[in-house]
Amino acid sequence: MNDTKKLNSATVIQTIFRLSSVIGAIIGLLIAALFLTLLGINTIEFFVELVKGALGSPKAIGNTLNRAAPYMIVGAATAIAYECGSMNMGQEGQVFMGGLGAALVALACPGLPKPLAIPLALLGGMLLAALYIAIPVIFRLYKGINEVLTTLIMNYVATLIVSAMVIGPIACTTSSSYPRTDEFGAAYMLTNWRDIGHLHTGIFIAVAVVILAIYFFYVHPAGLKARAVGFSPMASRTAGISPTKVFALGMLMNGAFCGLAGGVELLGRYNNLRGSYADGIGWDSLIVALLSGLDPKGVLPAALFFGGLYTGISTLQRTLGVPSALLSLIKGCIVIFVMTGTAIQKYHQAKLKKPAKKEA
Repeated sequence: MNDTKKLNSATVIQTIFRLSSVIGAIIGLLIAALFLTLLGINTIEFFVELVKGALGSPKAIGNTLNRAAPYMIVGAATAIAYECGSMNMGQEGQVFMGGLGAALVALACPGLPKPLAIPLALLGGMLLAALYIAIPVIFRLYKGINEVLTTLIMNYVATLIVSAMVIGPIACTTSSSYPRTDEFGAAYMLTNWRDIGHLHTGIFIAVAVVILAIYFFYVHPAGLKARAVGFSPMASRTAGISPTKVFALGMLMNGAFCGLAGGVELLGRYNNLRGSYADGIGWDSLIVALLSGLDPKGVLPAALFFGGLYTGISTLQRTLGVPSALLSLIKGCIVIFVMTGTAIQKYHQAKLKKPAKKEA
């Protein structure tokens, strides 16, 4: 009887831990509601207007999906790295490098037909971002430097590189009110639908990436081997799988997909590269990955939730005068509660694995 009670209790606890990301998101919204009450804003009206701002019109839906597209791609990429036993924290920098790679192709190859121009530009973004993430991979493999540290530092280096490029070597050749490159031309713009908030075809690329990530890690043999490495490097080495190769491959795939997200964001919304074109996308995508439980299957709903949250609060700034810092507050609450739930889960699992002490 006692064993049955313990089993039921453990099952309930594990279920709560699996839902920690959802609980964290709900608690974050509730804290935001409390904050709004202190500001004298009606919380019911806030939530109604939040939903309207995110989904209340074709324009709102288009804006939400456009915002969610890079979140999906980078979230899936982060889950890939995690499943391969690595922890990339350089999404922001790799997104910027992806945009730079796409811009370099667009500026170097003007006049290409659209069916060739867009794939080539996106490929250029993926390649440059993969080369960029190869630096921390080399540091880890040959110098033993943890990738969390190097990828974090390289975020800032990448944004500075892009800013320097649009001011110097690839600066606009005509007068401009802000630092940017020349226009790429219509061939390098993703197809968009003006009546649906300029929704562009990047959303289909994003969904395809998520589906590919799910297939790779839950169906394809190579993905199953990668998951084995992430679960237990020592056991996988015994089975003849090289954790080092899987780590390197996972990081390079992560960087390439982050670069793809940067290219999609650039070609979907802009016709030139500017210094701050993708500010915050990489950081927000990391929160999306945490919200998904670092599982490719959870990336799609997490990205849609966060895309809707971003679009809805941006609308509320104009309608209800909600401060822009509210989004940062909600993001912070989500991260705190998700990470707390994960830490407690790890502690609980470690406690269950400890052998019971024999009675004297």
